[in-house]
Amino acid sequence: MPTTDTIRRYKIFSEEDWANIVFDEYALIEVYAKNMTFHCTEIIGSLLLRGEGCRFPELKHIKGNLSIDAPNCEIPFLETVEGYFKMHCRTQLDQLRKVSGHFKCIIDATFKNLEITGGYVSVKNTKVYARNGQLLKTRVVIPVQYQFQADALLKDGIFDINIIGDNIVIPHREMRGKINVVGKNISFPNLEFVHGTLRIRCNEASGHRFTHHFPELKKLIGNLRLDNTRVLFPKLQEASGSINLQSGSYVNFQALERCGNVVINGGSGVAFPVLTNINGNYQYYGSEICYLHALQYVKGSFNAFKTVAPNIAEIGDLIIHENVDFGRLQKINGKIQIPYHADVQVDFKSLEYLGEWGDSKQQGLQFPVLNCINNYLYSTYDGFEQIAKNIYFKINNNIYLTKDQFIVSRMPFHFMIHEKSYPLRKLIAILKLRHSSFQNFVTREYERQWESFDTPFFTQILNKIESLWDKVEPMKFEEFFNAENRNFKLFCFSYYGVGNLMEKLEAQKINEKEIEVDYIEYDENGNQKLIRKTNRYEVHQVENQKLGIFVWGGRQQYSYAVKCWCPSTKKEHWLWIEQEYKDDALTAIASTFRIHSNLIPYIRCLKRQGDLLICELKEKIAPAGEIWPLTASEYFNLLRAET
Repeated sequence: MPTTDTIRRYKIFSEEDWANIVFDEYALIEVYAKNMTFHCTEIIGSLLLRGEGCRFPELKHIKGNLSIDAPNCEIPFLETVEGYFKMHCRTQLDQLRKVSGHFKCIIDATFKNLEITGGYVSVKNTKVYARNGQLLKTRVVIPVQYQFQADALLKDGIFDINIIGDNIVIPHREMRGKINVVGKNISFPNLEFVHGTLRIRCNEASGHRFTHHFPELKKLIGNLRLDNTRVLFPKLQEASGSINLQSGSYVNFQALERCGNVVINGGSGVAFPVLTNINGNYQYYGSEICYLHALQYVKGSFNAFKTVAPNIAEIGDLIIHENVDFGRLQKINGKIQIPYHADVQVDFKSLEYLGEWGDSKQQGLQFPVLNCINNYLYSTYDGFEQIAKNIYFKINNNIYLTKDQFIVSRMPFHFMIHEKSYPLRKLIAILKLRHSSFQNFVTREYERQWESFDTPFFTQILNKIESLWDKVEPMKFEEFFNAENRNFKLFCFSYYGVGNLMEKLEAQKINEKEIEVDYIEYDENGNQKLIRKTNRYEVHQVENQKLGIFVWGGRQQYSYAVKCWCPSTKKEHWLWIEQEYKDDALTAIASTFRIHSNLIPYIRCLKRQGDLLICELKEKIAPAGEIWPLTASEYFNLLRAET
């Protein structure tokens, strides 16, 4: 199996971790240790400082990037950074002389010896001084139309350039900055290394009738974009950024082994004869088949449209449009996606690991040797629950449940699993806001509102809820009211109760009305009779700012609820209503009864038990049309029973 990263990474928490670093190879070093001293003179790679008070008393050169995210660090003799430089906390850098890449500093600072910055300078809202004065956020693009202008470019190759002339030769061996090529037949005979964006385009409607020459280019740190042009890169081995080919382009990457994202758009073609690793996404929309015989690893999504990759072994997400042979694919770290219009039958004969599965429509796929699924939505593929690490049950439109956690979400499964999860004990604490006992929860909610799953995996969850019920206290108001997750907060509101919430937040009554209603009752002999009762309804409002919720558009300052009383028990009940029904209490309560528009003329009577609405029809008719709220007149003329 290929590795998932081509760059060696070290995370340093102690002196022992530091001692294990191999300093003669390119690496990413992340330091989390605090108040420690580390000894080295050069780092062939990048250094990220996450631990405060770290000291590097002998360090002089960093071949890659330097990012300082912790305070009170010291690198007193550092002279050069060949990649980008980011400083978010004050650090001793008295001898820093040159930064070849981009320079970013978000605090006021002085670099008394800094002479050269090769990339962009970002010093927003700060005052940063170098040897020659204050650094400003600026970068001049140098236009090159004639050869003498190319000959006059800085020898260190640190500049942005726009080549608009034809038949220009750029003599540099290394270039750091943006390179934009518009002219014809541009040659870079000595160029081996580019740190920045390389964009080449042809403005002629007829397309490319010329070529550009990069005979020695071996490494590109940055993005490559081609528009309507043709290029050959015979020695390019690594492109760390994105490769983007727009319409009418063609490139032969004869030696490219590793790259970032790949996007090949319509009318373009590409050859990757030795490409093995894509550390990003692969998107191909070309008209001809793209052959990737050497490809083994894709970190991101792999869109297999018109692509042949017989040796691919590991990918992130897989998008398939047609029947494709993935005979050696062993690991999919993410999900499998099939467009709705595609009819795909694929046998993943070697696949052993799958990151996500939650689509019951993809039954045409076969997995004969699959032995592990990380996240699985129950009942979307027969038997997968036996090999899944995490089985998710969609309880209703609000929550997903696993053996240890729950997630409040209305999103589809593949989006939901990336949202915040909470421990099962917290769910019980929320349930106890409404239910006095576990049996009360089972009778009034589980049996009525939860999806039923006939599997021991779900029975275990239900048993766990029961075993923890008496050990968990109801959630305190402040705990959920101050939660940052809006969906979680609203979910808790529904269990806390509208009335409790209105009382807690000192809601204001804005109108009330009474009405006489004829109810049906039965005597001891079963004879029906009408009893007239007077019902009272109130509308209350509470500031959304008090609720701590944001309403899109920002115009709605209040939320509204209607308050009513049970005719038999005299207990009060509250229901949320929309803003348009707030001005009349009778209209407000009627708006909570909604039904298909074609059924309204056929209603014989209405019966209500809290949130349970029963509609008795004069004749059998299929529901159709839009769902409408009843008017106050319709509601009260038809209402015959209420508890």
